[in-house]
Amino acid sequence: MAETLKLQTLKCPNCTRQISKFREFSATVLCPSCGTLIKNPMVDSKSVPTPERIIPFTSDEETFERNMVESLVNQDYVDKNVFSGINTDNVFRAYLPMYLFEGTYNASWSCESSYKDQEVKVSSDSVKTKDVKKWRPQNGTATGNFAFLCLANEGSQDIPDELRQFTSLFPYDVMCSKSFDGSLLESDGNLVTIPQNADAALVWQRHGKDMVDQTAENAALEQIGNQEIRNFRASSSFNLTTKGLYVLAPFWFVYYKYKNEQYHFLMDGLGQRNSFSYPVDQDDVAFTASKERVKKIVKWLWLIAVLLMFVVGFKTFVASLVIWFIAKIIVNKTMDNQIQANLDASREQRRQGASRL
Repeated sequence: MAETLKLQTLKCPNCTRQISKFREFSATVLCPSCGTLIKNPMVDSKSVPTPERIIPFTSDEETFERNMVESLVNQDYVDKNVFSGINTDNVFRAYLPMYLFEGTYNASWSCESSYKDQEVKVSSDSVKTKDVKKWRPQNGTATGNFAFLCLANEGSQDIPDELRQFTSLFPYDVMCSKSFDGSLLESDGNLVTIPQNADAALVWQRHGKDMVDQTAENAALEQIGNQEIRNFRASSSFNLTTKGLYVLAPFWFVYYKYKNEQYHFLMDGLGQRNSFSYPVDQDDVAFTASKERVKKIVKWLWLIAVLLMFVVGFKTFVASLVIWFIAKIIVNKTMDNQIQANLDASREQRRQGASRL
């Protein structure tokens, strides 16, 4: 039987009663004994198999919050008052159980790539050439290494869908991991995890092969470069050398409610990747839509010039078309500037709101 280690025990700070059941993913837990509200650690306190490796956090809460602020500030059409709904006291940091799969792949690929050629046409009094696009077959092989993590938890209600999706497949950096000895978790009682309850072989069948195929296909496309291609095909084989090594990987996340809707911001513990949802500012959307309608109306005003050609004459048609073209450029530029100015103003309001976190 695998050695086990208790990763966390949650006790009420008021009455010291141990709390062992959390079925809802919410910011707080109510102690059933004395009614004290406690930050929800997301999972039951339990013993789990000891991991073989761990990826320590290299980012702190300040980095997470800065990443969140910059993402929500710079994302267009986020509600201007979004930060009024975010409570940074509800930020979680968690080690999630992952399986490491490593190996090598070989990919064979083929496609048709375009090239320019000249076509010659000979008539009785001249010879003309023109550029034409033609296609030629191209093929090759790509080889390399792969290493990625798959979430080692399936079917549990302890983890929300968006967090599960974010952590289901994750790149693995061997330089960031270290052998697990338990001391890191024992030194910080705020770290939490969820059960490792998935079979490594089943996780590989469901996710691993697809990930290897995608890795091999991407390597083939990198070989092709920026060429225009068609009928691309790739097939791959692999040699799996690490078959589900148990690793704890670090993640940050916060959930918040805004106007009765729930949103989230997720980030890995290395500060390299994030995922988030946000409330849309309908005023900004409506403003942009109104300006786009003006551009669309002006776009079709050239039909008036066509009508004038039949009513007044060709010269009037040409003059009207020139006027329309100039007006279209001016209107489009003006509308685009107004849209950007409105988005910049909203961004500045969000930045001011973030300063009060």
